Amino acid sequence: MKNWRALTLAMAWITATMSLASCGKSAETSSSTIESSPSEVSMEKIAKLDQPVDATSREIENEVFFVERLGRVFRYLNNSMESNPVLDITDLTYGEGERGLLGLAFSTDGSTAYLNYTDLSNDTTIARISVENDGTFLRETLSTILIVKQPFENHNAGDIVVEPSGMLLVPMGDGGSGSDPLRVALDDSSPLGKVLRVNPQNGDYTILARGLRNPWRVDLYNDRLWLADVGQSNFEEVSVLNDVQQLAGGAEVVDFGWSAYEANERFNSDQTSVAHVPPVFAYQHGDDGCSISGGAVAETGILANRFVFGDYCSGKIWSIPVNETSPKATQHFDNIDSPAAIVRANKNLYVLSLNGDIWQIR
Repeated sequence: MKNWRALTLAMAWITATMSLASCGKSAETSSSTIESSPSEVSMEKIAKLDQPVDATSREIENEVFFVERLGRVFRYLNNSMESNPVLDITDLTYGEGERGLLGLAFSTDGSTAYLNYTDLSNDTTIARISVENDGTFLRETLSTILIVKQPFENHNAGDIVVEPSGMLLVPMGDGGSGSDPLRVALDDSSPLGKVLRVNPQNGDYTILARGLRNPWRVDLYNDRLWLADVGQSNFEEVSVLNDVQQLAGGAEVVDFGWSAYEANERFNSDQTSVAHVPPVFAYQHGDDGCSISGGAVAETGILANRFVFGDYCSGKIWSIPVNETSPKATQHFDNIDSPAAIVRANKNLYVLSLNGDIWQIR
């Protein structure tokens, strides 16, 4: 790090309990292996914003919306980033550390946008706002759907996904600090450490999954929710919530194990996870990194049907096949500067760097 601001951002992002020194360990994986191969894909820098963290689309050709953590949304239209934001809520959020405007999604007809942001009380806020055909966000229509109290300033997760039914999927971190100190991730009386299915009309929710630490980015693809869950001491995890629509009744809650487990290893001995569902892929802190930056499933090209993800510490980007039970990761890129997220919008994959760069994977 060359300056205090960059160091502050990085340390906050990796979490209050995870030190960069942990990246000095030798690299291993918990259940799968990472392979290097000659790159068959490339990355093209297409734009630059201030701390981009998310991107999404309304399935309108050549239109993508990019989110700045500071609280602004910009439209990228016909291969060009518009100079003025279509939404500015910098007055409603703190865009620093693991807080800010963190997630954006559109209703199935594109007329409503849903936001996931940290409000001025440091709580997670899920809100809706009307969007005109030309992409203009009508700030006067902004209304709150749900507020989730946050006990600490980190582990806010931040993504938001719209199901084909119109319901919202909201991943929640465990509330922050480190090691799940309030023991909420496995406690169904708390929304923290869960995947919530939220009714956008009234804010009512059911819990679909528990036992998550900080599922920073998620991707719904073919009724499977892919979750990149940022680890604590040793492992970074990719978990999958299968058959999302069948979980609509809320009778079954899938248990991903945190904080009884970190990946496949026992963590907090006072926590119990009898039905622990292990990650489909995990890697150990070391040369491969120490903070998974989240990914998305590619729909087209040579990466089709592969989940593409990266690591904020190492700058490496890999992919794994989506239909294998014990997948091996193939490395495609290395030394990318501060990749904060890998997202899919309009069937394209974008790599967003916290330093501002936006790349498209070709």
